[in-house]
Amino acid sequence: MKSAVKTNFRGLRALVVHADDINRQVLASVLRKLGLIVDLIDHHEDHTDHDLSQYDVVFVDADLNNHNATRYCKLPCIALIGTEAPSQLTRVVRQGCISHILKPVRNSGVFTALLLAVNEYERRQQIEREITGLRQRLAGRRTVTAALLKLTTTEGIDLDAAYQRLRADAMTRRIPVEEIAREYLAQDPCAAGTAQCLGAENNVHRSQTTTTNRRLTK
Repeated sequence: MKSAVKTNFRGLRALVVHADDINRQVLASVLRKLGLIVDLIDHHEDHTDHDLSQYDVVFVDADLNNHNATRYCKLPCIALIGTEAPSQLTRVVRQGCISHILKPVRNSGVFTALLLAVNEYERRQQIEREITGLRQRLAGRRTVTAALLKLTTTEGIDLDAAYQRLRADAMTRRIPVEEIAREYLAQDPCAAGTAQCLGAENNVHRSQTTTTNRRLTK
């Protein structure tokens, strides 16, 4: 399901890191007209301890080599660009900026840059959450598999019966099967290591398969 595109930014807090000049003044004026709450700091100031968690978006002067700019990638970061030199654009990419505004700043273009940055950042965050969830599910499956192998060995039952055992215990205690599996493995350090071994063995198997396929294609 596709998420809705955010077009209303009223109430968002914006941090502008730029010298006090006409570009900053125009930008701040446009942002306030869009309903944002704007804080302004000079790029020369020591703002390494500035609390970024209170902001929703940040605007950074990309014409300066700001060594602290990489910390802004925790937010939707918009670069203010005066020249399109390759070295400066490379620095913008490495700093994690996901949108830009050309200087001199005008009334037009600010809303577009803000819309692209906020929505692209949210899309990336959603992907990151999905990847984290998939990794957790994969780790849980390895744990369950290791616990099943332990039960088949210690109890002399097949995999189906072992899984029914875990599932019944989980339903009785109303906790996930993965948690029950971890408790079983915690009783046997050797079995607990099996979950990690399963992942390592899968990686080795994939590597061997890839090598074999390459040989066959030669």
